[in-house]
Amino acid sequence: MICLLDDAYDTQHRAYMMHEKGMKLEPLKIRHHGVSGAAMPYDERYTPYIQQAGLLPWIQLVSRSTPNLNAPLVSSLADRWRPETHSFHLRTGEMTVTLQDVSLITGLPIDGRPLCMSTNSDGWRQQMIALIGMAHTGAEADVEEGQEKKKKERKPAGAAFTWIQANFAHCPADATDDVIQTHARVYMW
Repeated sequence: MICLLDDAYDTQHRAYMMHEKGMKLEPLKIRHHGVSGAAMPYDERYTPYIQQAGLLPWIQLVSRSTPNLNAPLVSSLADRWRPETHSFHLRTGEMTVTLQDVSLITGLPIDGRPLCMSTNSDGWRQQMIALIGMAHTGAEADVEEGQEKKKKERKPAGAAFTWIQANFAHCPADATDDVIQTHARVYMW
Protein backbone atom coordinates (compact mmCIF):
# COMPACT_ATOMS: atom_id res chain seq x y z
CA MET A 1 0.00 0.00 0.00
CA ILE A 2 1.27 3.48 -0.88
CA CYS A 3 1.43 5.85 2.08
CA LEU A 4 0.12 9.31 1.23
CA LEU A 5 1.43 10.90 4.42
CA ASP A 6 4.80 12.64 4.25
CA ASP A 7 7.15 11.67 7.12
CA ALA A 8 9.26 14.80 6.58
CA TYR A 9 6.18 16.95 7.20
CA ASP A 10 5.45 15.03 10.40
CA THR A 11 8.60 16.23 12.16
CA GLN A 12 7.30 19.82 12.06
CA HIS A 13 3.64 18.97 12.72
CA ARG A 14 2.12 19.98 16.07
CA ALA A 15 0.58 16.54 16.58
CA TYR A 16 4.01 14.90 16.14
CA MET A 17 5.60 17.27 18.64
CA MET A 18 2.88 16.57 21.22
CA HIS A 19 2.67 12.80 20.73
CA GLU A 20 6.24 11.77 19.88
CA LYS A 21 8.24 14.44 21.71
CA GLY A 22 5.84 14.93 24.63
CA MET A 23 5.75 18.71 24.19
CA LYS A 24 2.89 20.62 25.77
CA LEU A 25 1.76 23.18 23.20
CA GLU A 26 -0.61 26.05 23.83
CA PRO A 27 -3.70 26.58 21.65
CA LEU A 28 -2.99 28.58 18.52
CA LYS A 29 -3.61 32.31 18.73
CA ILE A 30 -6.50 33.30 16.50
CA ARG A 31 -5.84 36.50 14.58
CA HIS A 32 -8.12 38.63 12.47
CA HIS A 33 -7.76 41.67 10.27
CA GLY A 34 -9.21 43.96 12.94
CA VAL A 35 -12.04 45.53 10.95
CA SER A 36 -15.09 45.77 13.16
CA GLY A 37 -18.72 46.27 12.25
CA ALA A 38 -18.44 49.80 13.62
CA ALA A 39 -15.91 50.69 10.92
CA MET A 40 -18.40 49.89 8.12
CA PRO A 41 -21.86 49.58 9.70
CA TYR A 42 -24.53 47.65 7.83
CA ASP A 43 -27.45 49.74 6.59
CA GLU A 44 -30.77 47.91 6.15
CA ARG A 45 -31.27 49.78 2.87
CA TYR A 46 -28.52 47.57 1.38
CA THR A 47 -30.59 44.41 1.90
CA PRO A 48 -32.36 44.20 -1.51
CA TYR A 49 -29.07 44.56 -3.39
CA ILE A 50 -27.17 42.12 -1.21
CA GLN A 51 -30.06 39.66 -1.46
CA GLN A 52 -30.00 40.02 -5.25
CA ALA A 53 -26.29 39.10 -5.20
CA GLY A 54 -27.11 36.01 -3.11
CA LEU A 55 -24.89 37.12 -0.22
CA LEU A 56 -27.50 38.09 2.38
CA PRO A 57 -27.01 35.04 4.69
CA TRP A 58 -23.25 35.66 4.71
CA ILE A 59 -23.62 39.39 5.35
CA GLN A 60 -26.09 38.71 8.18
CA LEU A 61 -23.59 36.30 9.70
CA VAL A 62 -20.59 38.63 9.64
CA SER A 63 -22.16 42.10 9.90
CA ARG A 64 -23.47 41.66 13.42
CA SER A 65 -20.06 40.72 14.81
CA THR A 66 -17.10 38.53 14.07
CA PRO A 67 -18.10 34.95 14.87
CA ASN A 68 -16.66 33.68 18.14
CA LEU A 69 -13.87 31.24 17.44
CA ASN A 70 -12.89 28.52 19.88
CA ALA A 71 -9.07 28.57 19.95
CA PRO A 72 -8.66 25.03 21.38
CA LEU A 73 -11.05 23.64 18.75
CA VAL A 74 -9.24 25.45 15.92
CA SER A 75 -5.91 24.20 17.34
CA SER A 76 -7.21 20.62 17.51
CA LEU A 77 -8.33 20.78 13.89
CA ALA A 78 -5.00 22.32 12.83
CA ASP A 79 -3.18 19.53 14.69
CA ARG A 80 -5.07 16.94 12.68
CA TRP A 81 -4.89 18.59 9.25
CA ARG A 82 -2.88 16.76 6.63
CA PRO A 83 -1.91 18.92 3.64
CA GLU A 84 -0.90 15.86 1.60
CA THR A 85 -4.47 14.52 1.55
CA HIS A 86 -6.33 17.80 2.20
CA SER A 87 -8.19 16.17 5.06
CA PHE A 88 -8.39 15.96 8.83
CA HIS A 89 -7.16 12.70 10.37
CA LEU A 90 -9.43 12.13 13.36
CA ARG A 91 -9.77 9.12 15.68
CA THR A 92 -12.96 8.18 13.89
CA GLY A 93 -11.34 8.36 10.44
CA GLU A 94 -10.57 10.89 7.74
CA MET A 95 -12.75 13.93 7.20
CA THR A 96 -12.54 16.46 4.42
CA VAL A 97 -14.36 19.75 4.06
CA THR A 98 -16.50 19.97 0.95
CA LEU A 99 -17.79 23.00 -0.86
CA GLN A 100 -21.27 22.07 0.37
CA ASP A 101 -19.99 22.14 3.99
CA VAL A 102 -18.65 25.66 3.46
CA SER A 103 -21.97 26.72 1.93
CA LEU A 104 -24.00 25.32 4.83
CA ILE A 105 -21.76 26.94 7.46
CA THR A 106 -21.39 30.37 5.83
CA GLY A 107 -24.59 30.69 3.83
CA LEU A 108 -22.58 31.47 0.68
CA PRO A 109 -24.23 30.19 -2.50
CA ILE A 110 -22.38 27.53 -4.47
CA ASP A 111 -24.71 27.12 -7.42
CA GLY A 112 -25.21 29.45 -10.35
CA ARG A 113 -22.68 31.61 -12.10
CA PRO A 114 -19.37 32.31 -10.34
CA LEU A 115 -18.77 35.76 -8.91
CA CYS A 116 -15.45 36.84 -10.35
CA MET A 117 -13.64 39.59 -12.12
CA SER A 118 -10.16 40.20 -13.42
CA THR A 119 -7.46 40.18 -10.75
CA ASN A 120 -5.08 42.05 -13.03
CA SER A 121 -4.08 45.24 -11.21
CA ASP A 122 -3.70 47.18 -14.47
CA GLY A 123 -6.60 49.57 -14.84
CA TRP A 124 -7.90 49.12 -11.29
CA ARG A 125 -8.89 52.79 -11.08
CA GLN A 126 -11.10 52.43 -14.15
CA GLN A 127 -12.67 49.30 -12.64
CA MET A 128 -13.40 51.16 -9.40
CA ILE A 129 -14.90 54.11 -11.26
CA ALA A 130 -17.08 51.73 -13.29
CA LEU A 131 -18.27 49.91 -10.15
CA ILE A 132 -18.61 52.68 -7.56
CA GLY A 133 -18.24 55.96 -9.45
CA MET A 134 -14.93 57.05 -7.94
CA ALA A 135 -11.40 55.85 -7.20
CA HIS A 136 -8.64 56.76 -4.80
CA THR A 137 -6.39 59.29 -6.53
CA GLY A 138 -3.60 59.72 -3.99
CA ALA A 139 -0.42 57.73 -4.53
CA GLU A 140 0.87 58.66 -1.09
CA ALA A 141 -0.36 57.94 2.40
CA ASP A 142 0.29 59.85 5.61
CA VAL A 143 2.34 57.84 8.07
CA GLU A 144 2.70 58.92 11.70
CA GLU A 145 6.31 58.97 12.89
CA GLY A 146 6.74 60.58 16.26
CA GLN A 147 5.00 63.97 16.14
CA GLU A 148 5.42 64.59 12.43
CA LYS A 149 3.60 63.15 9.46
CA LYS A 150 5.67 61.79 6.63
CA LYS A 151 4.59 60.75 3.18
CA LYS A 152 4.94 57.08 2.29
CA GLU A 153 4.91 55.93 -1.31
CA ARG A 154 2.12 53.49 -2.01
CA LYS A 155 1.97 51.21 -5.03
CA PRO A 156 -1.11 52.02 -7.09
CA ALA A 157 -2.85 48.62 -6.92
CA GLY A 158 -6.04 49.38 -5.01
CA ALA A 159 -7.74 51.58 -2.48
CA ALA A 160 -6.86 51.43 1.20
CA PHE A 161 -9.59 50.51 3.65
CA THR A 162 -9.19 53.91 5.31
CA TRP A 163 -10.12 55.61 2.02
CA ILE A 164 -13.10 53.29 1.52
CA GLN A 165 -14.24 53.92 5.09
CA ALA A 166 -13.85 57.69 4.75
CA ASN A 167 -15.97 57.75 1.59
CA PHE A 168 -18.51 54.96 2.13
CA ALA A 169 -18.82 54.12 5.85
CA HIS A 170 -22.16 55.90 6.24
CA CYS A 171 -24.84 56.08 3.60
CA PRO A 172 -26.57 59.50 3.72
CA ALA A 173 -30.12 59.46 5.11
CA ASP A 174 -31.46 61.26 2.02
CA ALA A 175 -29.51 59.08 -0.45
CA THR A 176 -31.02 58.23 -3.81
CA ASP A 177 -31.51 54.62 -4.85
CA ASP A 178 -28.34 54.77 -6.99
CA VAL A 179 -26.27 56.04 -4.04
CA ILE A 180 -27.65 53.29 -1.77
CA GLN A 181 -26.84 50.69 -4.44
CA THR A 182 -23.28 52.03 -4.71
CA HIS A 183 -22.81 51.91 -0.92
CA ALA A 184 -24.17 48.34 -0.90
CA ARG A 185 -21.71 47.37 -3.65
CA VAL A 186 -18.83 48.86 -1.62
CA TYR A 187 -20.06 47.05 1.52
CA MET A 188 -19.93 43.73 -0.32
CA TRP A 189 -16.50 44.59 -1.73
